[in-house]
Amino acid sequence: MLIIGHRGCSYKGFNQNTIRCYKKIIEEGAKAFEFDVQLTKDNHLVVVHNLNLSKVSNGSGYIAQTTLEEIKKLFAGSLKNGKDPIPTLIDVLDLVSSYSKEVRPAMHLELKGDNTGLLTAKIIKDYIDKRLVDIDDFLISSFNWAELDSFKSYYPDIKIALLDGSIRRKDLVKKLVSSPDLFSRIFAYGEEDYMIPISSNLEDSIQLINQEVKNDADKELLINEVKRALNGEYYTDSLIDEALKRKAFSLNLWYKTVSKEFIEKAHSKGLKVFLYTVNEKEDIKNIKFLKPDGFFTDYYIETKEYFESL
Repeated sequence: MLIIGHRGCSYKGFNQNTIRCYKKIIEEGAKAFEFDVQLTKDNHLVVVHNLNLSKVSNGSGYIAQTTLEEIKKLFAGSLKNGKDPIPTLIDVLDLVSSYSKEVRPAMHLELKGDNTGLLTAKIIKDYIDKRLVDIDDFLISSFNWAELDSFKSYYPDIKIALLDGSIRRKDLVKKLVSSPDLFSRIFAYGEEDYMIPISSNLEDSIQLINQEVKNDADKELLINEVKRALNGEYYTDSLIDEALKRKAFSLNLWYKTVSKEFIEKAHSKGLKVFLYTVNEKEDIKNIKFLKPDGFFTDYYIETKEYFESL
């Protein structure tokens, strides 16, 4: 089973989505790592997870409203873990291409935000055409399937993965009476287009919604949507159909909400399944039962050693 370093790693003294953390897990023998790509105001691709810099750096403001020059003055993550520059996509490709094929890990690249698909495809194709990396070194994923379509329109041969399991912010905003500012109090990534409940426990999530939301209609709307998400109701035949239509390689799903039955159904249709993001020992044990093709973790070496001991 493939164990994938999520945003590289989250070890003590390391900042995620940095060259230093990628080097660390490559040294540990990781076969794959995941990272996130966003587009700056001046159309450069940088490797950052959250749309808002204040969440993942010593800066502030949205990536899409910030220039590359401004981003290069910042440090990723927390300064207590070190002064790590925020890398560009080219920085990451240069790093990985410096390793031999025998050592080089696969790159599970997530397209974040808008307008990332086409430029990412152009840059990756250039590296592959120059034989610096191979086409099999990549799996391109996104919650925003339109960006995957954009990527494939330029470079159809690369493997893609449909990400799902998140709540679509834009769909809820259309129905909401209250200000969507409340999303930040009840969802992780509440200011972004794809959100997950802060708690994966349904009762706790309902309690939080009742506490934070004043309008009764909004309470009902949000509770029903959280129930759908946590009960795994996003994982439908329609999702599999969307993946097959796009000739996707895999579905990348939230391990807390997916069932073994759905994974088996995806497998029966020829799709791989990767699960995000598994860190706790009890959850790692459950992966053995679910039998995906791989999973993402913040703690690569510790998780690998524990998983192999089970």
